[in-house]
Amino acid sequence: MSAAAVARSSTTSPAALLNISGLNLVLPQIDIRALESASDVDVGEAEPFSIGWIQYEQQRWPVYCISHELSLLVDVPGERRVCVLLGAGAGYVGILCDEVSIGKQVVLGQQHELPSAMHMPNTPVLGLTTLDADNVACVTNAQALVAYVARLVQT
Repeated sequence: MSAAAVARSSTTSPAALLNISGLNLVLPQIDIRALESASDVDVGEAEPFSIGWIQYEQQRWPVYCISHELSLLVDVPGERRVCVLLGAGAGYVGILCDEVSIGKQVVLGQQHELPSAMHMPNTPVLGLTTLDADNVACVTNAQALVAYVARLVQT
């Protein structure tokens, strides 16, 4: 879905709010397959740029830690307590978060396109939305976020 389509939409959808060092990411709740404790991440034999593995559906899936600037981190900040498992095509990818709120109602009609100063090549941010009078969140989805992390890993 393009940012313009996101901005024009006017439906309410259950969403999840991921907090990563103060960065708020909102994505459709249906994109989340599981929530696990960060302490459940197996840090042995991690793939390059990942911080470890999470077990799900009798397989293990890579887990990544991103910063509030959307860059990959190899050292996990202490405040990362939750691993959100996102559907990624035929597999899954874990992202460490400080907090995850499930079931937030996001009115898509209140979303806005990214200002031109925020447009970056291959950004996972599809738009912006207000959470309340003082907080803004970046709108994304599992497909955009997983593709973005995959591009980071390849560079």
